[in-house]
Amino acid sequence: ERRFEDTFALASKGFAPAQQRFAQAALSNLLGGIGYFHGRSVLQSEHTEEPVLSAEGSLFTAVPSRSFFPRGFLWDEGFHQLLVARWD
Repeated sequence: ERRFEDTFALASKGFAPAQQRFAQAALSNLLGGIGYFHGRSVLQSEHTEEPVLSAEGSLFTAVPSRSFFPRGFLWDEGFHQLLVARWD
């Protein structure tokens, strides 16, 4: 808790203890959701009726929701990394 407060200073900014616990849980879930994904994606093309496979690729990402939607999104990474960079 001290490291969290030293890093984000939520108590000194006036956030209630419940809000601080919520923020700690959110950061914990973000960090716990970091994963490495490799493979092909299934894509729907306007040029074919059947889905096609993309080229192989890799993504090291913090997934938005491990239990409900365990897939990374490259466009989310900038937002994730703002918190990860401050934490570590």
